[in-house]
Amino acid sequence: MSDPCKRLSRRTVLALSSAVAWPASWSQSTDSAFPQRPLKIIVPFTPGGTTDIMARAIGQKLTEYWRQPVVVDNRPGAAGWLGMTAVAKSPPDGYTLGITISSIIYAKSLYAKLPFNMETDFEPVSLLSRSAITLVVLSNFPANTLQEFVDLVRKQPGKHNYGSFGQGTSAHIFGETLNLHAKLDLVHAPYRGAAPIVTDLLGGQLSSAFVDTGTVIPLLQTGKVKVLAVSGTQRITALPQVPTFAEQGYKGFEPVGFFQALAPSRTPKDILNKLSEGIARALRSEEIANRIRDWGQEPGGSTPDELGEAIRRDALIFDRAIKAANIQVE
Repeated sequence: MSDPCKRLSRRTVLALSSAVAWPASWSQSTDSAFPQRPLKIIVPFTPGGTTDIMARAIGQKLTEYWRQPVVVDNRPGAAGWLGMTAVAKSPPDGYTLGITISSIIYAKSLYAKLPFNMETDFEPVSLLSRSAITLVVLSNFPANTLQEFVDLVRKQPGKHNYGSFGQGTSAHIFGETLNLHAKLDLVHAPYRGAAPIVTDLLGGQLSSAFVDTGTVIPLLQTGKVKVLAVSGTQRITALPQVPTFAEQGYKGFEPVGFFQALAPSRTPKDILNKLSEGIARALRSEEIANRIRDWGQEPGGSTPDELGEAIRRDALIFDRAIKAANIQVE
């Protein structure tokens, strides 16, 4: 997934109200009239990034539907773990949610110590959107398919490299998965976001890059790059002409990055369902759905159980890939 702090051109404005601490007794509430007071969405990244903008857009819709203010609380730091720790420690009453990216689901496979347990400290609420990872090269690169790319790189070990969003990101994992399965020696070049990757790719410092669809679509419009493959189990709407890795004979690339809403553990099931229903309604709105598609993503809007299954499935795939490629993050 792309740098969560990447700024986008269009902004959603949400009136913010002050956060209020609510009694612990509300943690057991399953009131059918929920919500009866303001809600808070914790975003573990800085304002202005994709996660923040999505949270504010959804929050605005929930305010319209439920006539209750929705506060967006940005708590950046520690790769997003600071904000998600705050979510985990919040009362399980449905009035605090966290919206984050999918890297949290395989963090336990990369880090020796985390301030939370993904399996026991959160309840899934809704999968918000999906964003495939693409393998991209310059338009003049002497390969037009994934297999041609593999054949060329294999003949020149150590000469070619790939850019990713950083150590332990899905882009890094996919790069090492390709190295492992295709028996390549692509050198990993970690970056801290999409912008420097694009700069170095266009400047010729990178042979290739694993980037999200939101980053690659504007590049394609310039005619300066070509996409050789996308992750996922099926082609994506934004790039219908680009085959998946699986179509081209490479396994381990089935996951796509996604944005998700999580609640503290033990949040009552009926409240989780009401939250997911409200979020799904927001994501189906023309305004938000079109914006997500403009980012090169697919709108979501899942049930808690569907998100839970996606988390378990992708965590297992990434865990296997991380161990097979011996990826470690300090």
